[in-house]
Amino acid sequence: MKKVQLNDLPLQVLAGQESLEVEHEGKLLGYFYPVRQRDTAADDELWDRWEKILDRVKEETGLDEEGLVAALAPKKEKQHEFSA
Repeated sequence: MKKVQLNDLPLQVLAGQESLEVEHEGKLLGYFYPVRQRDTAADDELWDRWEKILDRVKEETGLDEEGLVAALAPKKEKQHEFSA
């Protein structure tokens, strides 16, 4: 996070998409977090690629969706504690 002075804030906001810590006379005023603009076409392309990968993995392994989820994120067995 970049520190900026209050009077430099407009220039810094327009200059980039970086989070800013805003100060005035040595005192912290607050934080500025820019809104990320989504590239929906790129996002859709990534989801399409992900679905194709999942389909291929399911085809090659013979796993169904539940089997794939179990393989990727297995549930941890509960450990029982015994007191003496």
